[in-house]
Amino acid sequence: MIARTNLLPWRQRRRDRQRRAFAAQLGVVFGACVCLVGLASVVLDGRIGRQDARNRFLVASIGELEQRTDEIERIRQRTEETLGRVQALSGLRHDRTGIARIFQELARTVVPGIHYTSLALRGTHISVQGIARTNTDVSALMRSVEASEQFEAPRLTGIDEIRGNIGADQAAFELIFSRSAANGRDR
Repeated sequence: MIARTNLLPWRQRRRDRQRRAFAAQLGVVFGACVCLVGLASVVLDGRIGRQDARNRFLVASIGELEQRTDEIERIRQRTEETLGRVQALSGLRHDRTGIARIFQELARTVVPGIHYTSLALRGTHISVQGIARTNTDVSALMRSVEASEQFEAPRLTGIDEIRGNIGADQAAFELIFSRSAANGRDR
């Protein structure tokens, strides 16, 4: 015969124990997860804070470098301006004696009966416009310029007959010549 034992209360107690164990394990796992999430949050917040501090440092350093770069650029511009002024002054100093020599030689080469109305210096070329009493005076001026040590290669670009103030015919001319190569080196 089979003994009839009621296993229901025992099974019920076992189920209750298993539920409590499961709930306890679930609580422990939940607590562990909360702790892990909290720990990860703290670690990540710390890393984010350090990275933010690095970023602020880098931004501040970049700002300082930009200021230094701007200052260097201003200094470079001032240096270029100063060098330009120095070169201009040096050129003026050298040209001053050259211009004086040109005017002295122009005064030596002019022949009687000619007067200049305009002078233009473009590089090594000199353009002279003037009025002469006759075409012969213009020829004499060209020979005088050719004989000069300061000038070379005179070229007559135009000559026109005009009516003078006292009724006599005169010649308006334009003459172009160059400074001699030796004169350009003396500067």
